[in-house]
Amino acid sequence: MNKINGIVLVCSLVLLGMLFITTNANAAVIANIDIPVNGTVFNPCNGETVTFNGVEHLVVSLTLDASGGFHSDEKLNVHVTATGDQGNSYEGNQEEHLTINGRVGLVQTLPQTFSEISTGSAPNFEIHSLMHITVNANGTVTAFVSTYTSSCTG
Repeated sequence: MNKINGIVLVCSLVLLGMLFITTNANAAVIANIDIPVNGTVFNPCNGETVTFNGVEHLVVSLTLDASGGFHSDEKLNVHVTATGDQGNSYEGNQEEHLTINGRVGLVQTLPQTFSEISTGSAPNFEIHSLMHITVNANGTVTAFVSTYTSSCTG
């Protein structure tokens, strides 16, 4: 599963939780899971194709309020190891704490940065993602767009 599939899963869990949790002031944990992550990225610093594998641990809490709003608290941490096609090794760690407050009819944009740190002499680099989600008044996800860029960090 790649990172975009993980984000789609998070958004789906939030929407599912909104359907099944009764309105109250207490946050309910709707997900506490480990998600395998793997894929291929490009290191723009040296032209290397890098294949990564690891695990994302995700905890999502959801609170619905009396006025029809929701408050989602998402904590995740990711650890991956990676090998490039030029023989370089990398390690990536990321921790995120996201808070989404809204109503059905949500439009949300989420920026994220993920660092790939070389365990040798290869240059480090970052992957930047910008994800946008729109949920209509019926609770249906009508748009989910993501873009990825990368940059050298030295």
